[in-house]
Amino acid sequence: MEKRKTNRSLLLVGSIIVIVTIFYFLSTATDDGQSKKTTEQQLAALLSEIHSVGQVQVYFHYEQAVEKSQFLAVSQQPNLVGVIIVAEGAHQAQVKRMLKETVGNVLQIPTHRIQIVPMQMEEEEK
Repeated sequence: MEKRKTNRSLLLVGSIIVIVTIFYFLSTATDDGQSKKTTEQQLAALLSEIHSVGQVQVYFHYEQAVEKSQFLAVSQQPNLVGVIIVAEGAHQAQVKRMLKETVGNVLQIPTHRIQIVPMQMEEEEK
């Protein structure tokens, strides 16, 4: 009788561990896209607060390394390899240089991997 209780307890604990593990992996899989987008939006909001910069849009370019073995492919953490920043004040050389240096320092990437371009103004579209 006691052996059955022990088996049931082990089965219950094992089932709970499996369910928690599945929920953990499902939640982290969906968070990656959201955190990337949030980071881009946070950086854009921060940069737009700098004097003379104006409205900003940010895009991160990732290179994802996939390691292949005989039986499965293991995906590693995506590697940030470049940034594009579109800013209203980027037509000014001083603003462009300041944005490039700031983003390079914050993200710890070389400045040659950061592209700063001026944003098209509404009057220019017509």
